[in-house]
Amino acid sequence: MTPAVPPSRVKRAGLLRPGRPPRPTRGDGPDRVFSPGNRVLLKSDNLRRRYNRVDESGARMRATRTLTVVGRRWNVCARVGLFLAGLAAAALLASCAAKPKPAEPRIPREVELPAYLRDTVGEVARIAGREPVAVQGFGFVTGLDGTGTKVVPPGIRQQVLNMMRRNKVEGAEEILANPNNAVVTVSGWVDPGATKGELFDLDVRAIPNTETTSLEGGFVLECDLTRVELDRGVESRSEALALGRGSIFVAPFAPEGQAKTAGDPRVGRILAGGKALKTRHFRLALLSPSVRTADQIMRLVNARFPAAATGSEDPGRVDLQVPKEFQADRTHFLDLVGALYMRETPDARDKRIRLLIDTLKAGKDMDRAAICLEAFGPTLAPQLHVLAEDPSEPVRFYVGRTLAQLQDARAVYVLERIALDGNSKFQEQAVEALGKLRTGVGLGVLGRALDVKSARVRVAAWQAMARLAPRTFTARTFADKFALSVVATRGEPFIYVSRTLKPQIAVFGEVKVRPPVLAETSRVTATVRENEDQVTLISRRGGTDMRVRTSFDVTDMIAALAAPMRRDEEPAAEKADAGADGLDLGYSDVVGLLHAMSRKGALTGPIVLQPLEYRILGDRPVARPITTSEDEP
Repeated sequence: MTPAVPPSRVKRAGLLRPGRPPRPTRGDGPDRVFSPGNRVLLKSDNLRRRYNRVDESGARMRATRTLTVVGRRWNVCARVGLFLAGLAAAALLASCAAKPKPAEPRIPREVELPAYLRDTVGEVARIAGREPVAVQGFGFVTGLDGTGTKVVPPGIRQQVLNMMRRNKVEGAEEILANPNNAVVTVSGWVDPGATKGELFDLDVRAIPNTETTSLEGGFVLECDLTRVELDRGVESRSEALALGRGSIFVAPFAPEGQAKTAGDPRVGRILAGGKALKTRHFRLALLSPSVRTADQIMRLVNARFPAAATGSEDPGRVDLQVPKEFQADRTHFLDLVGALYMRETPDARDKRIRLLIDTLKAGKDMDRAAICLEAFGPTLAPQLHVLAEDPSEPVRFYVGRTLAQLQDARAVYVLERIALDGNSKFQEQAVEALGKLRTGVGLGVLGRALDVKSARVRVAAWQAMARLAPRTFTARTFADKFALSVVATRGEPFIYVSRTLKPQIAVFGEVKVRPPVLAETSRVTATVRENEDQVTLISRRGGTDMRVRTSFDVTDMIAALAAPMRRDEEPAAEKADAGADGLDLGYSDVVGLLHAMSRKGALTGPIVLQPLEYRILGDRPVARPITTSEDEP
């Protein structure tokens, strides 16, 4: 029995059309017919046509052809295709019957958040760009007193020569071979969110296996600092992100935990010596990209911080611009953005505020709760006024700090008692919070904080006042060296020395030199005999001793050390005998001499070092605990 070809295929082949005779077929003879529709070779001898007459109702006419298929190809392919199609249809029906309705997508979380942190921007997005960028380069140091090197590794030597030639330095080979110069490695970290032109500290280190013995008194000429990337464990430098330049500060003391580098003259720092060439931006990366969610976040951020968020073509990204008032504390701005609530209805807002106030009063996670409250903006301030008299000091502090950040004047009343209480563990932070009031309403309390016992609190008060009212204090700047400030106070006198960013010396009260004195460093000496009423300062450089005399007042002595030398035509010998206006020494030399005099008890006030901060990536800076030597003058 021959298989039947489906009528559709017969129709496409042109073999039969109901109601009309068959049209002529194509082929190579009377025995063969080729159908382009089904590409089957047929034998006309075996073709039988059976026409069924139209039935009485006239409903339809059937036509059947029986075909003999050469090779029976169509028969096999059709059966296999129908079988596979049936299996696929059965599987599809089974999967549709067994698969339940898909659940709503759940936002992935690294940790389960407490109730008061849910439905926030920080739950649906993560902040990208919070990592610092390492930069490094080679620098050329001048101004050394024979402590440099003539030997430089060939690869580094060629790079330095190329740099000097690009800057049109004449006699590059001779300069590089001078022992008053040296080649160093310069490295640093560009902070997250740094703006173009922002300054940062640099670390300087002499090239290993060279003759350089000391970097004291050295000055690094401008050099390029390129990005350092770790590629499979190998450092590969790429684009230039910053410039480096400035005086090298070789500290006579070392930070805690780094005693092994104490007194190493081949290692130093350039305070605020790096300058960023590009602005680094923060951005929000949505965990589940969505145009609707990105638009909502952008609207929320801009409502709280105008023009701080911009969209992009990527539905999973929102770019952030740090407002000017938060440039000094970008971490705080990012925390506030992450604490913005996605629900914008009044009922949800009131419920959330009540939950946060209850969390704050319970003493649980108070810092984060206070940030979430601050994220609501200035309209929240009246609801915090009722907590100003809370019996708990931590509650009062966090309420006062939040009010200060919201620029509410009532913060002065809340924080005053804490800022002047020497037994409060929030004293320094309260003073810093009062400095956030840009209108200056907290200046009165800050002025009184200059007289408290804690040296760190007094320094914090001075720094806050210097930002708000810089003319309050006498200050003098020595170009490319440091700034000297005099702070009038009734408290115990001391000398403050900075160790990061801007080089600063601040003299609190009247600090005097206590004779007799003989203190020296490798580059300068201070002497006072028992019956003398002046300090003699001697600088040894280039085989010549330069001398100046000054009063016992430490402020005058510092100015004499840093002031430029007299520029005249006198011979060197006569100039040495006659003295000079100043010794033209840098920050490192001045601090080194003050440290040497303090260790010998030659000053009436101690030296207080700037506390270094340990930064945990992405978190707030945590101040090192106050030590007795730093806190009590």
